Amino acid sequence: MRPRAGSKALIREINEALVLDVVRAQRPVSRARIATETGLSPATVTGITGRLLGAGLLTETDAVRNTRGRPARLLDLGTEAVLAAGVRLSDAEAYVVLVNLRGDVVASHQEPLTSTRPQDVGESVARAVRVAAASRASSALIGVGVAVSGVVDQQGGIVRHSGSMGWENVPFQHQLAALVETPVVVVDSYVNSVASGLLLFDGRLAGRNLMIFSVGASLGASVVVQGHIHRGFSGTAGGFAHSCAGTGSGRPCHCGAEDCLETWASAWGIKQELERRGETPGSLVGRDDDVIVSAAEQLGAAVANAAKVFGPERVVVAFTPEMNLPALTSRTEEVFRRQYAHSTTPPPALELAVTGPSDHASGAAHTVLAQLFTASTSDGETAAAPKSDTAR
Repeated sequence: MRPRAGSKALIREINEALVLDVVRAQRPVSRARIATETGLSPATVTGITGRLLGAGLLTETDAVRNTRGRPARLLDLGTEAVLAAGVRLSDAEAYVVLVNLRGDVVASHQEPLTSTRPQDVGESVARAVRVAAASRASSALIGVGVAVSGVVDQQGGIVRHSGSMGWENVPFQHQLAALVETPVVVVDSYVNSVASGLLLFDGRLAGRNLMIFSVGASLGASVVVQGHIHRGFSGTAGGFAHSCAGTGSGRPCHCGAEDCLETWASAWGIKQELERRGETPGSLVGRDDDVIVSAAEQLGAAVANAAKVFGPERVVVAFTPEMNLPALTSRTEEVFRRQYAHSTTPPPALELAVTGPSDHASGAAHTVLAQLFTASTSDGETAAAPKSDTAR
C-alpha cells in the first residue's frame, strides 16, 4: 500500500524520485549539482544517493576535478539493477523489449498470438515477458507497459476501442495484472507510448507544447502540454482517427461511424478502399495514385486543423514503415503547409519521422520507468518534492 501524503515514507520517496530525476535529466551529474537543483542540503543528498547507489539505481562514474578541492565523482543511472518491460500489441504478435534505466533496450522477444481474445492475449503477453525476463535474471523487473493501437484510458487501464484488436471497453490492465508478477502494469496507445519515450529522454521537450500524430494501421494523436501528455476526460484526448472527414463518402469505419479520418488515411482504411474497388491490397510500397493522394489531402488538412486549435510549437507526424510512402509523406507535408498559407500566425515546426514496433514497445517501457522519476500520493496524484531540508 502506498504511504499517505505527508508521511515520512512518502517524503523520502518524493526526495529519492527528485534526485533520480535530476540525474536522468543531467547525467552524469555531481552531488553538489543535485543539491543545487533540488534545494536539499548536501548531507541529505549524500544520504539519498548512498541508498540509491546501494540499490543499484545509481552508479558512480570517473572522478572529475573541480577548480578547487578534491575530485568529485559524478553520478549516472544504473544499468543492471532494474528493468522495465514494454510490449507492442498487434493482432498477430506481442513484441516485448526490456529497457534499462537509461532507456537502452537490452533484450527482446516476439510471441505470436493465437487469437485476439483479451484473455488469450493477456496470457501470451505474460508468457512473452517471462521469456524476455529470463534472459536477464539478475535484474529486477519493475513493471510492464503495453502499447495498443486505438483509444486507451491509461488511468483506468481500459482499452476503449481498438479496431486492430477488435476490442471495446476491455479492462486489459486489470486482466494482465493478474497474470504478471510485477508491481506496475500500464496500458496506453501507440502514439502516447512514443510520446512518453520522447518526453523522458529528450531534454529539449521539457516544458514544451507539441502534438505527435501516428500514421500506421490506425491513426492516433498525442497532445503534450508543457511537457506532459494531456489525456482529457476518460483518457479520450487525441481521438484523431475518428474525427469526421466531412466528405460525405459514407466509408464505414470499424468504430461503427462513417467517413472517419481512419477510413481515408490509415493503412487499414486505404486497404479497405482498395478492396472496395476490387483490388487485392497487398503492400502499399510504390503506390502513387488517387487513393494515396486522397489520403494525403485528408491527413495534411486534419493535422493542420488540429494544430490550429491547440497552437503547438512543434508537430511530429510519425509514419510506420508500411506507411512511409514518399507520395504520402511529401503530399501530407505540402497540404499541411498550404493550410497555413493565409494564417495570421506562423505554422509550428513540422517534423516527419518513421516509427516501428520497437519504438512503440520501448515507449511502453518508458511509461513504467517514468514512475521512478516521480512520486505519487495514495490517491494516485503526483507529488512535488519540497525544496527544503525540512523534508528529510
